Order: sequence, then structure tokens, then C-alpha cells
Amino acid sequence: MKRLLSIAALGLIATTTLIAPAQAQMFAGFGNINQAQARLQQRISAGIRSGRLTRQEAFNLQMKMRRLNSLEAQFRSSGNLSFRERARLNGELSRISNDIALQLNDSDTRYRNRHHRRGF
Repeated sequence: MKRLLSIAALGLIATTTLIAPAQAQMFAGFGNINQAQARLQQRISAGIRSGRLTRQEAFNLQMKMRRLNSLEAQFRSSGNLSFRERARLNGELSRISNDIALQLNDSDTRYRNRHHRRGF
């Protein structure tokens, strides 16, 4: 009986040590949530500066970032982020990142006539 319990305990320890790194890797794509938010904000700002985002696209993306910040503040108000809250924030970060990529690479630009932008 003792041997069976020992084997079960070893199995539990082995399983736990294998699962923990896998859970940590789930969030490795963005790393720190605040850093990810800063990177997304930089991409939006660069799109505005380059003219690759229209005013409406920039406004919509900024609105999504504000909602994400509000959601994060709501989650953090209870203390540390839970696994589920972190997963939800990472999902929102992924969606916003995809939206930014789509908007940056569509044919809409703030300056349809590039000569106008250069002052010609």
C-alpha cells in the first residue's frame, strides 16, 4: 500500500512539474501584459504617423485599447490577476493585435494622394 501511495505521489509531482511550464508558455507570446499594451500602442502611433491608419481606424483601435485598459483595471482591483483573467486579457491583446495588422495592411490610408502629404 505504501508503495502504491509513493508511486501515486511521484506521478502527481511529475505531472505538476510538466503542467506548470506549459501554463507559463501560454502567456509567453505577450510576456508582461503592460509591455504588450505598450507595443500595441506604439504600432498604432506608428500607423498614425505614417498615414497608414485613417482617423476612423485609429479612433477605433484607440477605443479598443481603452476598453482593454478598463478591463485590466477591473481585474486588478481584486488584487493579482487570476489565470482566467490573464488568459482573457491575452485573448483581447491578440484580437487587438490582429485588428491593428489588418488596418495597417488594408488599402485605406489617411493620404490617398501621396503627393498631397509631401506638400506638392
